[in-house]
Amino acid sequence: MGDVVEVLAAAGPPGRGSPNLALSVLLALLSACAFAVSTVVQHRAATVAGQDLPQGAVLRLVGKLVRNKAWIGGQAAALAGFCLHAAALKFGPVVVVQPLLSGGLVISLALGALVDRRHPERLLPERGQWIAAGVVAVTLGLFVVSARPDHGGAYARPGPLLLCVGAAAAVMVLGAVWALRPRAAHKALVLGLGAGFGFGITGLLLKDVVAHPPGELLTSWTTYLLLASGAASITFAQWAYQSGQLIECLPVMAILEPLVAVGLAAPVYGERLAPGWLATTGQVVGVVGLVVGVAVLARRTAARDATGVPVAVPAPAPAPPPT
Repeated sequence: MGDVVEVLAAAGPPGRGSPNLALSVLLALLSACAFAVSTVVQHRAATVAGQDLPQGAVLRLVGKLVRNKAWIGGQAAALAGFCLHAAALKFGPVVVVQPLLSGGLVISLALGALVDRRHPERLLPERGQWIAAGVVAVTLGLFVVSARPDHGGAYARPGPLLLCVGAAAAVMVLGAVWALRPRAAHKALVLGLGAGFGFGITGLLLKDVVAHPPGELLTSWTTYLLLASGAASITFAQWAYQSGQLIECLPVMAILEPLVAVGLAAPVYGERLAPGWLATTGQVVGVVGLVVGVAVLARRTAARDATGVPVAVPAPAPAPPPT
């Protein structure tokens, strides 16, 4: 991915290939790395801590994890990832930063394989996972190189932003109403849809919040929307994980988070992708390949690792079944 940064730094007219864009790419990749480290460390810590606990003993698991140095280190990595994510959005557009965070799936796979090689009893990634990871890496690079977006505005347009937040809130409310039905089908999938929309909106809000001077954060209404959106999204994600198999909800969340943010960046921030048939072809192929690669990778990873900590969500997973 280092070549991507070099291409971006040299490509396009002023305003499209600026040094700030290259910096935002670097920060987004570092953020993806930090979240990947957090995911792997917390996953392993939760797996070990939950071995002697009954299934569903989430509070007891959390009680053990908060005293676990490795898990605390994973939380620190997640915090670093969040700060790097915020910095990336400060210097670059949403349409570049948010898709790059999907690279955390690939990095998590590689880091997890390195750790698990030391434990013969653990399953290593299968060939299909590595192929999907390669597709994600290649198409992600293709999209970033061909996108070369205008940065748009630093602050969100209030009207479109509120409409987007309202739409996401409606999706989440409808998802909650559905999931509360005693015999509702596909609860995890529906809740995953709500979480995916919520995380996408959270990315949009974060860009506006980091554009404000520190002294204005407490008086900016987007700060409180960000806190509410983030809390609701994490709650829905955890609810989804507890309502069904990880394989049912993780792929839809992994796909929707970047797609929602990228799709709404134009009306909210005025960000525009590079024009021209060659650039557009690269963008379309990149997005389609990224969606397919992320879906396959998330689905295969979830199927082989049902007790894992959800990717890119730095929160403890439900206790795994005793072994």
